[in-house]
Order: sequence, then C-alpha cells, then structure tokens
Amino acid sequence: MSTAALTEALTRLRAALAAVRLPLALPASQAATDRARAMVTQLDDYVLPRLATLDAPLLAVIGGSTGAGKSTLVNSLIGRVVSRPGVIRPTTRSPVLVHHPDDLEYFESDRILPGLARSRDQANDTGTLQLVPDSSLPRGLALLDAPDVDSVVQENRALAAQLLAAADLWLFVTSAARYADAVPWDYLRSAAERSAAVAVVLDRVPPRP
Repeated sequence: MSTAALTEALTRLRAALAAVRLPLALPASQAATDRARAMVTQLDDYVLPRLATLDAPLLAVIGGSTGAGKSTLVNSLIGRVVSRPGVIRPTTRSPVLVHHPDDLEYFESDRILPGLARSRDQANDTGTLQLVPDSSLPRGLALLDAPDVDSVVQENRALAAQLLAAADLWLFVTSAARYADAVPWDYLRSAAERSAAVAVVLDRVPPRP
C-alpha cells in the first residue's frame, strides 16, 4: 500500500472513530468510548503527522517520574539550561521542545500536537509548547522535556501521556528510588503494546562498594 493510500485509509478510520457515540449506559460503554478517543488522539498527534512528513526530525520525548532528573538530563545533553528543573513538587510548566534552528518549520506549526499553542518564551501552563532552538543539537533530532507521568496534578499527567503518544522515541528517566513505581510501569507496558521505541536512563544509582 502506498503512503497516500495508507493516509487516506487512516483518515477515514479517524473520522469513523471520532463519530463513535455509545449513549446506552452499558458496563463497557465508557471504556469503549475512551479507547476510541485515545485512538483519535494517537492518529492526530503522531500517526497522521508522521505519515505526512516522513522526513521530519526524530522526536525523542524525555519522560519519567517526579524528580527523576528529566530536565537535568536535557540540560546536560545540550550543555546549558534550556529546561527549568522543578524544585517544588508538583511543578506545572510548559513542555520544552529543543530543536536545531533549521528544523523550526517542523515544530512551529500544528503538524504535531495540534492542541498546544507555540511560544518562544518560558511559560507556565500545560497548553503551551515552548520551542527552544539550539545549534548544538544535530539536525533531524529534537528533544521534548515532558511533565511527570506520576504528577498529582491531573493536567500534568494527561499532557505527559499526550506527549509520549507523539514520540518517535520515548527516553524514560528513572532513579534507583523510583524505578519500581506502578505508574511509570503502566506507561512502559502501554508503550510495549504499541511497539514504541523506548530507551531507559537509570540515574542516582549508588556506586558499588
């Protein structure tokens, strides 16, 4: 099947899923409705945008538990502070997407994550995606620092799930104290179920005696 034919088929599927209505209060109605909505979101945020621009930069989303060191990892990779680490938990702030300046066109439009506004300035809300150009990052690669997957703030958790669903690669950051927490493992199982590419960074591990 050609890319054009696949895109057309998935667009029809997206329209059919978006039209799903299950008005009867049956035991499985809400779960089925939620699955349909989740599939629409996945098609909108990742599948259809990726098919439309197969040459777009690889989007690596940095996700993980509260206080695991996600922002610190991003700042270390870039070599300067581009994502403000949260000192007070829970931290509510905009997700930060770092990209090469020549790749701006791929991220300033609503090609991916169409529900988020774009900003070049630091923001403090979950409805805005902060874009940070940096020439130290290679062309064809972008890093996105996501909110905590286990945040006590529901908006943060929902945004983290949305960002992870839009990722080409999920870079999961955890620590020696948090690696066994239930919520991150649920995300990892979900990623495995959809055959997502996942890499794990384990930090704050005590040195061997």
